[in-house]
Amino acid sequence: MAKLRPRARIIRTIGDKLISGPEAAIIELVKNAYDADSPSVEITISPHTEKNSGLLTIRDFGHGMSHDTILNDWLEPATDSKSKNRTSKSGKRTVLGAKGVGRFASASLGKKIKLTSTAFVSGKYQVTKLNLDWDVFEREKYLEDIDIDISMEVSETPEPTGVLIEVEDLTTVWDKKKLQKLIRELRRLATPQHSTNQFDIFLNLEKFTIHNPPPYNFNGCEVLLEKNRIVDALQNKDIENTSGNKIQPYHMNDESDYRLNGTFDKAGVFRGQFTIIRGDNVPQEISIDSPSYESGELSCGPFEIDIKIFDLEKESIEKLFSRMGLVFSDFGLRGARTLLSEGTGVAIYRSGFRIRPYGEPDNDWLHLESRRVQNPSKRLGHSQVSGSIYVGSEQESNLIERSSREGLETNSAFDRLTKLITNILVIIEQKRFDFRAKAGISRKPEKNIDKARNIASLDTIVKAVSRLSPAEQKPILLRIEKESQALTKTLDEIEEYQKLLESRAALGMVVGQVIHDGRTFLEPIISSAKSIIDNAPYILEKSKKGELVRKYYPTYGQAIQTGAKGLSSLFKSLDPISGRKIGRPIAFELNKVIESSLNLVSEELIENDITVNNFVEGNVILYGYQGDLQHTILNIFKNAIFWLSTHKENIKEICLSVNTNGNMAQLTISNNGPVIDDKDTESIFEAGFTLKSEGHGLGLAIAREACRHSKGELYLSSNYPDTKFTIEFPIEK
Repeated sequence: MAKLRPRARIIRTIGDKLISGPEAAIIELVKNAYDADSPSVEITISPHTEKNSGLLTIRDFGHGMSHDTILNDWLEPATDSKSKNRTSKSGKRTVLGAKGVGRFASASLGKKIKLTSTAFVSGKYQVTKLNLDWDVFEREKYLEDIDIDISMEVSETPEPTGVLIEVEDLTTVWDKKKLQKLIRELRRLATPQHSTNQFDIFLNLEKFTIHNPPPYNFNGCEVLLEKNRIVDALQNKDIENTSGNKIQPYHMNDESDYRLNGTFDKAGVFRGQFTIIRGDNVPQEISIDSPSYESGELSCGPFEIDIKIFDLEKESIEKLFSRMGLVFSDFGLRGARTLLSEGTGVAIYRSGFRIRPYGEPDNDWLHLESRRVQNPSKRLGHSQVSGSIYVGSEQESNLIERSSREGLETNSAFDRLTKLITNILVIIEQKRFDFRAKAGISRKPEKNIDKARNIASLDTIVKAVSRLSPAEQKPILLRIEKESQALTKTLDEIEEYQKLLESRAALGMVVGQVIHDGRTFLEPIISSAKSIIDNAPYILEKSKKGELVRKYYPTYGQAIQTGAKGLSSLFKSLDPISGRKIGRPIAFELNKVIESSLNLVSEELIENDITVNNFVEGNVILYGYQGDLQHTILNIFKNAIFWLSTHKENIKEICLSVNTNGNMAQLTISNNGPVIDDKDTESIFEAGFTLKSEGHGLGLAIAREACRHSKGELYLSSNYPDTKFTIEFPIEK
């Protein structure tokens, strides 16, 4: 029988030759510290000088390794000790290592290694020391020919347990750029906002000073401090107090324009929430059934997702930075986009640690950019997405980490993970697309009649003519005045015609929106009704089919009820423009309409703790269609209640007051909710425009038409500090 005889250089093959780089090697040793239950790890790098060839140390404060553990596990390539024991010695942590080769990555850091381990064994402290020259694995032929220098001392005197690894004769040039990359990798390694296990990483760069020879002649502490300053700025921390050697874990500010979070179960069913933060900031519940498995496809286990999405137009970024507490002008558009791009990418975490290279700005593993090329207005690009995915262990998820520590194996479980995330992004992209369309983001410039009026006054020409003699001026000025009046009259006619067209266009858009929303409510009614009819024969059957039918019958009824309520609400909103007979205009008292409207929303006011101050005094008698006014007031009340419910103000108020202007009463309704953006002050009256996640965008358009039906008007009179809508309505003659 023949036997395999491993060559000595196989250790270099599975160590520094397999690992992707020095940053990955350090991360492997940091993970070992975590597996040892260490509360922290300290990394110190000293550069090459004329007197020494550089030193890198990694110290942890875990339980350490005994002499036997070093002999039987540490010196045994591909040991299965961690794959057998999936939790750390304390039982509090899921171990990160399982391949049994990570420690050999230290060969990529330097030519020599010293290991000192202190462990508490059988009531005594074992101090084991090991010296290793990696070059010996190139000189000797076979592993069995190599002797390892190892010694042990035993003491009863208490000593701190842990492991100290000293790497000498460094093979990496740790210049400024390389250190910045290491800091970035260490920052992205952990996700403290998700992990309950405290684990701090410290990096000591004090030996890097401006007095060193190139390329090490820079302030290492300042390099780390500058990176931490950026992180603290994003977290709105006190920048002045940023100090020390602690690596600030990467944590992009929670602000974004949209957010998706939730959980996939083992089968692939998603339950979660989608929030349009730049809209109403109200979470929408999302449930998605599992897509069918393809042949040979494996489950990727249950996992959580938290994805933030950004709009990258200048105006959108300005608002985002305002919410983040940052000053946009300090960055500029290019700088702001660069800052956001540093946080883009979807990271995959396991046991609180990031799996490289997922989550790095240049790693588009979901192929978002190639998808976006097909439909750039709807599809999300890699630069617009920042997120985290939290997967289970290799046994639970079938997601296997490569030995090179560069990502997961591209197996059928990884394909399943990619498919599930892509499927939900398709749904989110549609919701975002619909919102942007209704919110008028990136819409065309608006026409401006007032600007045309100013031009029609011909002031510039009048000023030029004033330089002529009085005799020359008179005939020219008379001609200019005549032409100016003609232009102004024409503009008045154009404005009236424009209002007529807008009114008809609004009605046309209302019809389009009604058809769209009506279908949305009608589809579940039709689908559920069909299911009820098709499954009726099985309702009393004593079989698995019968059990399933009885289980889902209530959901069919609920879907029909939800659809019917939606249709009812939609039809009710159309009443003011329905064209049905509403009688003759009459005289009626304003306060009675206000009180009637308040009674209809009283429960919502109480539920949201909103105070109404009605300052309308006296007996104001209006003339027109009472239903038109009530519908308009109710719409403004309901909008105010909705937006106040999303606001964090302690005191929420709606105030009403009235003035008269000639033969018109001006009823002003104000609230101290969120401010309406300047660019949206006219758009809010356009049919289809809405910032509500599930709004029709018809309310204010119909309310304005209702006012005009009674020869009145509705407009936004102020958007800051309070939102004020003014209703003009005829007074009884």
